[in-house]
Amino acid sequence: MKLFTNSAGDLAAIRNICSILDYSAALVTTASEAEVIQACEDAKRYKFKAVPVFPSYLPLVTRELKGTGIAPQLPCAFPCGCVSTAIKQAEVEQAIGDGAKEVDMVINIARLLDKDYKYVENDIKTVVETAGRAGIEVKVIIEIGLVKDRDKKEALEISVAAGAAFVKTCTGFAEGRATVREIAQLVEWAKGRIKIKATGGVASLEDAQSFIDAGAERVAGRGNFVNQMRGLGIEGF
Repeated sequence: MKLFTNSAGDLAAIRNICSILDYSAALVTTASEAEVIQACEDAKRYKFKAVPVFPSYLPLVTRELKGTGIAPQLPCAFPCGCVSTAIKQAEVEQAIGDGAKEVDMVINIARLLDKDYKYVENDIKTVVETAGRAGIEVKVIIEIGLVKDRDKKEALEISVAAGAAFVKTCTGFAEGRATVREIAQLVEWAKGRIKIKATGGVASLEDAQSFIDAGAERVAGRGNFVNQMRGLGIEGF
C-alpha cells in the first residue's frame, strides 16, 4: 500500500477523502461538550463532510457548523436498531428540528436475522419518508460483523426497495469492520442502485483510499485522521 505524503498529488487525494468523510470523533458514549466542539473545529479545519453525534448534542453541532456546509448527522437508533419504528420516526423528526442534515439509521438487526423482511422494509421506508420530507437522504447500517453474506445481500435489497440512498457497513459499536472485500461485494450487489459507505476499520488515509478505490462513496473515521494529517504537516484546507 502506498503511503500518503504531503506532495501535491497526495494532497489532492487527501482533500477528496476529507470531502466525503464523516468525522465521528465525538460519536462516543463519553463525549463531553468540549470534545463535540473540538470535533466541529476539526471538521471545519479539514472540510469534512459531516459530524455525527448522539441526539442530545445535535443543537450544539448545528450551531457550531452553521454556514460551513458541513452536515450535522443523526445516528438513528444506535447501536442495535431494535427500537420501534415509531421511536425511529420521532427521533428523526426531533433531529430535523434540531438541525440535522443527514440520517444514518441502524437496520433492525434482530428482525433481519429473523427474516421478517416486510417489517424491516417498512421500518426503513418510514425513516426514509420522514427524512425525505426535509430533503434528507438516509444511509442504512447493516452491521456486517453480526450478519452472514446472505443477510447482507438481503439487507441491501431491502434498503433499495425502501428508497435508502446508501448502505453502510458498521456502527463501530459492534464486532466487525469494513474490508475491501466487503465493500467490493456490496458494490457488486448494488449494481449502481444504491451507494456504499465504509465505516469501521477505516484507520488511516490509506484505508480510506482503499475503500474509495473499491467503490465506497462515503467513509467515516475518528481522530486518527486528524492526527495523521497533522503528522504530515497538513494543518487544514
